[in-house]
Amino acid sequence: MKVIRFSDATGQLKLVPGSFDDLYLLARIVGGGDKVTASTYRRFRPNEGDVGEQKEVVIELLVEKVEIDKNAQKLRLMGKIISGRPLEYVKLGGYHTTNVGEGDAITIWKGEWKAYVLGMIKQAVADSKKPRLGVVALDDEKATFAYVRGYGIDVVTEVYSRLSKRMKRQDFEKARDAYFDEIIKKSGSMNVDMVVIAGPGFMKDDLKKYIEEKRIDVGKKVAYTRASDAERSGIREAIQSDTVSKLLENEKVKREFELLNLFLAGLNVGASFTSIGKIGEALEQYQVGTILVNDSLLNDADAKSLLDTAYRQKVEIVIFNSDDDAGSQLKNFQGIAAIGKAFERKSKAA
Repeated sequence: MKVIRFSDATGQLKLVPGSFDDLYLLARIVGGGDKVTASTYRRFRPNEGDVGEQKEVVIELLVEKVEIDKNAQKLRLMGKIISGRPLEYVKLGGYHTTNVGEGDAITIWKGEWKAYVLGMIKQAVADSKKPRLGVVALDDEKATFAYVRGYGIDVVTEVYSRLSKRMKRQDFEKARDAYFDEIIKKSGSMNVDMVVIAGPGFMKDDLKKYIEEKRIDVGKKVAYTRASDAERSGIREAIQSDTVSKLLENEKVKREFELLNLFLAGLNVGASFTSIGKIGEALEQYQVGTILVNDSLLNDADAKSLLDTAYRQKVEIVIFNSDDDAGSQLKNFQGIAAIGKAFERKSKAA
């Protein structure tokens, strides 16, 4: 994420998303009633019935709906056209969908920029400078490849071993080596700085030995850790492991799970709070240390009022992706939860 300029007086923020993580962040913070300006394309028809042609225009939209398209890697902003240029290609008052991709500049106007929202953008700028991480969870049947992104775990592909215990030893070793070669090739093609290889049993260790004995250059740093299976749960287990903790100590995904576990531990002893009403009461007593909230609530009036109070008290606010694993668990608590200040302080001291 690159911020071009920001004016608190006018509520104008111009930035350039540099990754799909950034686009996903914008989908969480741009809401109905916001205005956005970006380059886009409109079909211009000089005469009724003409097929027309696509013209590049700059359009200002009053946003009504926001969507993220993972397949097209685009942010879609839908709403009414307020202004645009060249004017002859723009129908004022008409409806339009603007697609924003990586590297596309966009200007956003809000009536008020909440401090915690600006904090999310600031963090995205910092995150863009951090190493990215890929994870491969494998066993003797398959390997699952995933990216650890700012918005969560993104499983991208699977590779199957085609191994069978009924194979002759020579055939088994040949098929296993081919399986390893495919894993190494796909790991090397992942757009990351480091790959964590995880799995149960001997297959992970055999892969490590294969890479080391053949002195294979994977093309990036490789770390190894244990996981119980080669599924999404194995990916999640790997990124929470002690072996990888130092690599991920600043990563949002791991921290979400840590905070969620701390919240659940506090809930068992009456030191955590759930629901907007109960969290509001706890804020009145200055008892809240951290608030966990799903991004799906960011445009909820009651939630925004609560978060404003929390910000004034300098309570930490952590935004969860409501579609990811930790966010799905947070949904069980109406999408918002709080950790008691005293319990949090005690846990850190321990």
